[in-house]
Amino acid sequence: MKLTFALPTALLALGVAAFDKNQPWGKRDYACVNAFQGIPDNSTVAPGTQINVKFNRADTGRCDAYLNQYPGDPYSLWLYNNPVRNLDVISFDQSIKITDGIAEADGCVTFTIPDNLPVVADDSVWYLRLSTSLSTAPQMPTLFNAAGPFAIRG
Repeated sequence: MKLTFALPTALLALGVAAFDKNQPWGKRDYACVNAFQGIPDNSTVAPGTQINVKFNRADTGRCDAYLNQYPGDPYSLWLYNNPVRNLDVISFDQSIKITDGIAEADGCVTFTIPDNLPVVADDSVWYLRLSTSLSTAPQMPTLFNAAGPFAIRG
């Protein structure tokens, strides 16, 4: 009987602690970038795999339209392993800069999953974050899209 009760409680605690990739990762951070091609959630990719990410700033339903009047600075693309939210702070086991200088007008970026990834405790909780900042907008917000979780296994 105790095992039956303990299992649902453990699953509930796990669900509450899950990382919500669309929540702000910092101050004035908004999930306004629409990525409509890339790495599917809960998938597995291998090091050396070439990935094409297509994106725009079309309405995501998570952002105020007034930000659309401000151009995005060059985008950057990062991999994060095991991000965890603790109040307003995001911590992670590893972060890897993939590339930067991506022009917003390009609307796509092709990159390769690195072969030399660091050893991590859990290779199934990687996230890909595409982000830009609006340096001409009041308070210079950042806009992002995060894909994941996904596994990177060779």
